[in-house]
Amino acid sequence: MIRVMIVDDQRILLEGLLHLFEKTGKIEVVKILQLSEVAEVAAQVLQPDIILMDICMEGRTSGIEVTRRIKKALPRQKIIIMTGFADVHFVEMAREAGADSFIYKESSAADFVDTMERTLKGEHLFPDVKERTTFGLHHARLTKRELDILRLVCRNKSYQEIADTLHISRSTVSFHVSNMLAKTGHKNLVGLAVEAAEKGYAANTDK
Repeated sequence: MIRVMIVDDQRILLEGLLHLFEKTGKIEVVKILQLSEVAEVAAQVLQPDIILMDICMEGRTSGIEVTRRIKKALPRQKIIIMTGFADVHFVEMAREAGADSFIYKESSAADFVDTMERTLKGEHLFPDVKERTTFGLHHARLTKRELDILRLVCRNKSYQEIADTLHISRSTVSFHVSNMLAKTGHKNLVGLAVEAAEKGYAANTDK
């Protein structure tokens, strides 16, 4: 049984997490804190296996700052930062604060258990925020194939070069491009490519 302390001030989400954890039979919630300021003392007293720390907390102290303090006082304490926001800066801040792993609140019970178990074994699990990136005014998410094509567009590849690289037909490339424009609301591929480049998709086609 994994002994978990949760630091989160969103009651509805807390109820959802508790329901998820109860069904697993693998997680024991030893404490729920809605004030981040008392988390450090609680960690010292309870010594949980894992602390699930919300990144955005009401009050004077953020989850990031509390994580930093706990890690300084208790270097071996495992802390998993959680949030409902797909923001690359949150992931970077969690790493810098010393968090062991990072998970999104909407993750499944199985994902929570897997992340906790692997974190306890010493792994550090942080998501690729680009997988959750949205594009355009419609905040559209693109499929893996669409992202593959978009990465190559950002690298100034022609439709035929993209088709050859991905082993698909030129008409299939054209179809996906049209679909991306319709989903994102961009009027042309240049605008979409500029947005994608700004979000880091031109850097490496393997990402």
